[in-house]
Amino acid sequence: MKKIFLTILISFLSLVEFVYSQDADKVATDSTWQKGMFIGLNFSNTGLSNWAGGGQNAINISSLLNLHANMKTETSSFQNSLELAYGMTKLGKLGLRKSDDRLILVSNYGFKAAKSLEYSALLDFRTQLTEGFNYDKKDPNTEKDLYISNFMSPGYLNVGLGMSYKPNDYFQLYLSPISNRIIFVLDDTLSAQGAYGVEPGKNIKSELGATMAAQYEREVYENINFKTRLTIFAPYEHFTTMVVNSETLMTFKINKYMNASISFEMIYDHNINVTRDNGTIGPALQLKHVLAIGIGYKI
Repeated sequence: MKKIFLTILISFLSLVEFVYSQDADKVATDSTWQKGMFIGLNFSNTGLSNWAGGGQNAINISSLLNLHANMKTETSSFQNSLELAYGMTKLGKLGLRKSDDRLILVSNYGFKAAKSLEYSALLDFRTQLTEGFNYDKKDPNTEKDLYISNFMSPGYLNVGLGMSYKPNDYFQLYLSPISNRIIFVLDDTLSAQGAYGVEPGKNIKSELGATMAAQYEREVYENINFKTRLTIFAPYEHFTTMVVNSETLMTFKINKYMNASISFEMIYDHNINVTRDNGTIGPALQLKHVLAIGIGYKI
């Protein structure tokens, strides 16, 4: 299984290297890299004592790290971004509970085909960092919170070839008729359950299909940055059953070290069964939003 993962990754990198080598001499003379980093740490605390209105003490800590390295020449472009987020919450007498956990790596290499059009190779990788639990359910064997996820359980890797439309520096649209989406469930316990659409006892599931990815990022006003990304994958086996991922982040710079942010995340994946609000179990639209104020530093 690890060999399969490495083979796909090496194949993708080899493809990028091949395309890149076509204009290597040009890149050596006129390439321009733009690199940047944003790191944020947010903290909130609610303390109650003899409070007539009721409620519970609460502590919340969340962190965010964004890295990017982009290169653009007259004939090619190479965009790379890494997003890490992690958050913990303590409510009342309950122990610490995870409130956010994600790792997203996106890499897109393009070779100019015409004005605003590029031949593109895309890699999109997503997973989480630590164990995840369903705090509303108990494991019948241990009476502890139900264990449901971990690093690379699930993990998602989407690689593909297609075309990118880039009319300006802040919007791009990628279309790929040839994409391979691989679902990883490396944890044996979750694999035995057939979690996340992988067959019971298996560790990976591979789906061929088509991908559309759109991204918009721009400073809409002074000290206000808006970024949104939408990715849709349609497997050829069930073409009308689409997998949708959407992330939107708006950041507000208060001063050199203080910032505020609002983020929205939306996921729909027919391979994932969740407990819906009405108590039924099955695929559903997953929504999450986070409002944070804290320390932020941008390079």
